[in-house]
Order: sequence, then C-alpha cells, then structure tokens
Amino acid sequence: MGTSYISNLKKIAISIIFFSFILSSFASASSPAPSESPSAETELVCHTDNPADCYPKVFSATEEFQIVRDDQDLPPGLHVQLDIQTGQKQAKLYNPKEENPALEGLPVDRSVVIVDGEASQDDQPRIPSGAPAYEPVGVVKAPKEKSEGFIQALETVKKDLNFKQSDELDKALQDLEDLSHDMYYGLQIAEDTEALQALFCLLTKRDASAEAEERPLTERPDFLASSILASSIRNNKPALKAVENSWDTVVSKPCKNPQTAGSLKSELYSKLEPATGPGSSEESAEAYFTRLDLAVWDGLLKSPKIKEEFMANDGVKNFLRILLRKEEVWDGRKAKVARIVSDIFLDTEVGAELGVWPTESVVTEASVCAQGGAGSLDEGCWEYHLETIGQSPTDAEWSQPLLDMLRQRRPHESQATIQQQHKRDEL
Repeated sequence: MGTSYISNLKKIAISIIFFSFILSSFASASSPAPSESPSAETELVCHTDNPADCYPKVFSATEEFQIVRDDQDLPPGLHVQLDIQTGQKQAKLYNPKEENPALEGLPVDRSVVIVDGEASQDDQPRIPSGAPAYEPVGVVKAPKEKSEGFIQALETVKKDLNFKQSDELDKALQDLEDLSHDMYYGLQIAEDTEALQALFCLLTKRDASAEAEERPLTERPDFLASSILASSIRNNKPALKAVENSWDTVVSKPCKNPQTAGSLKSELYSKLEPATGPGSSEESAEAYFTRLDLAVWDGLLKSPKIKEEFMANDGVKNFLRILLRKEEVWDGRKAKVARIVSDIFLDTEVGAELGVWPTESVVTEASVCAQGGAGSLDEGCWEYHLETIGQSPTDAEWSQPLLDMLRQRRPHESQATIQQQHKRDEL
C-alpha cells in the first residue's frame, strides 16, 4: 500500500512539471514584438561596428513569419518552418486555431513533420498571351564599346558587287573578319541581307588569276569572305537563324561576277561538285575553292531548312564525289567532308539529327557501285566506297570511323518504311 502510494505521488509530480513546461512555453510565445526597442539588458548579436546591424540573441516572435538567423536562440512554443532545401528557418507565434491544409492527414504527434514541397502556381512565371517563344540562347548583347569601323566596313562590302580589287575592300573584309568571331557582330552580319549576298558572291567568284594566287592566303577576298561567313554562324544560333530566315532572298539573286551566269543558289551547289580532271593544272585551284565552300557549308547545314535544300540539290552526292578524288591535293577536303557528314547526320553527341540521312535500309550491290555510273553515287553505295577508300592507310584514318558510324545508323527495314511513310505524309 505504501509503495503504491509513493508511485502515485511520483506520477502526479511528473504531470505537474509537464503542464508547467507547456504553460511557460505559451507564456514566452506572447512576448512583445521585435519592433519594440530592446531593453538595455537584452543581449544583442553584432557582426559589424554598425549598431543598426545588431539583433537580439533570443528570437522575438510576432504573428507573422520572420527569418530566424543561425545564431539566434528560439524560445519554446513557437510555430517554426524549415526549408529543407535552403536550410532557412522562419518562426512566428503559435496559433492553435490555425489550420494548415498541407498537413491534413499527416501525423502531428511528432516534433518535426517533413512535407514534400510542391511548386505553387503563384511561383510559376505567368507568360502573357502573344509573347514570343522562349529562346534558350537569350539576347545577344552589344559590347560595351562598339567598333566604329564596323558599319563602314559593311557598307564598303555592299556598295560595289563587281568586287574589283581595292585597298578599301581589302581593309573592310579584314575588319569584318576580325569582328565576325564575336556573337554580336556575327549576328549583325547575318541580319544584313545585302551583306550576306555580297559575301556569298565573293565566295563564288573564284578568282584563279595569277595576281590573286600571288597574294597571301589570308588577304584574298574569297578566303576572307569564307572566313567571315563561317565565323558569323559558328556556335551562334541567332545568327544561323537570321541566315535561314533570309536564305531564299539571298540565294535567289544573281551575282554580278562575269564568271557566273545563274543565281547564287545554282552557283553554290554546282561549284561544290569537282569538275576538273585528275592531275590537271586547274585541280589545285579547285581544291582550294572547295576548301572555302566546305568551311561555310559546315555551319549552314546545321539549319534544318538549308540542310533539306542541300540534300534536294545533290549536296550529299557532291560530298561523295569529293571523297572519291584520289589526288593528294584533296586529302584535307575529304577529311573535312567526312567530319561534316558525321556531325550533321550521324553523331548525336555533337547534335546530329538521326533519320535525315541515311534513310534506305538496303545497301546497293557492290557490282552496281563499282560501275561508276549515276547509280554509284546513290546513298546505298556509301559503304562500298568507304571500304574501298579505307584501303589507303592515310584515308583509313577518317573513312573507317565514318564507315562504322554509317553502318550503325543505317536504318533497319522497318525503320526505313516508317521514315518513307513520314515523307509521304509531309508531301
């Protein structure tokens, strides 16, 4: 009986202590708001010499959530929120009548309740109707100090499409070549339709005169035009998009070069096909001009629109024609073509879009490809030609990786059928 009596007294004592702790907690939660000036006895935390930066050591709560600093002490009985992603704490006076819908159905008999946060609709940016589509590249900002000679150089290139050699034109091209590597100036060049046409006309002029060949390579107008065009759109998506938008206008007009008769479009595609005989005196010059063309096509073919047009105008066949040239003067051009084909059509790691080329599942018989007729340049003959080219140790360095990737990307029969059906649907 005595033991039971003492045990009951202990239970009563523990209960009294527990309820006293709760009452003291709620009493501390009703302390004055921090807006009141702290008394002289209030312990402050100061990290600087400025008294305005000081704050109480013990957090003073109000009815609204306030941020709790890391070195502040929290009195008991407060409503505390912790952002588990940022680690930031907020606290306010506890209100037993306040309900939180996010806690509905969750256990509340624990000191900490973790709730998976959901993005609030209010936190999402509201896109107004009619707003332009989001561009991940962003706005190309102008440099703090703009080039004073840029506009003048652009006007010099545009004013005379006959492109007679002059010191003024040479300087303008050199200035544009220096600036075209900058995204801002590359975009300015790409957005100027007349400048684009002038540069493409310079590229296709193909001055093979003795006077032109005697000039240093980096001072030749066709070389500079190629470099300006290639640099303007290389790794510059806004500039490439600008060229794509004005492409039809740019290439539809003829150049005033005496060597050209058709439109700029016909010049660009026809001159990609090697036309000189093997070992001829003109072959070296043609290989040089092809080098300039390939530098520009390398960037242009990243445009889906231009790529489609390129394929429709036998561009891929002309690539194969370049690969089939056996003279040493073409070695660098063949390696360049192999890389372009890989980057544009086969290698997804560098942004290639699969399914554009190749589309045929059946490889053409070797006997057909070996005949050298029109059919030998078809898509199904690429494996045969690359195998033949790879017999040369020098060419095998680029032909074998291209052949391996082509075989990997060659669609199966079912895939080819689906792709052909998609093409028919588009038509």
